[in-house]
Amino acid sequence: MLRSKYSWSGEGRFWALNNLIAGADHCVLDLSKKAVRVSVADELDFSVEEFMQYLSFLHTECELVIFIDNKLTTETVRDDLKLVMQSRESARKRKLKNLQRSSGELSESSLELLKNSG
Repeated sequence: MLRSKYSWSGEGRFWALNNLIAGADHCVLDLSKKAVRVSVADELDFSVEEFMQYLSFLHTECELVIFIDNKLTTETVRDDLKLVMQSRESARKRKLKNLQRSSGELSESSLELLKNSG
């Protein structure tokens, strides 16, 4: 559906939008801020009005983007973020286990630092 309306450039812009979302804080673009709307529209080579129409099409017709309180994300980015967070948690647990093995028992302060990092 996306390609039929926006051709291949529309699909490419969607993937570029995913990359912009992935680079945003908590993988969410806050579109309530005009500067963000202008910046993203410019990055995707749209006017702000064209960008908002494009987002509306992605949301209502294609169901490719998710709006939560005027903030934008996608299932693709959310799924990737979930995998990254699981991987980080597993790495943190492995590091903690390796430190405990190599030094016997960790001090309370070292243990607390590891629990809070991640």
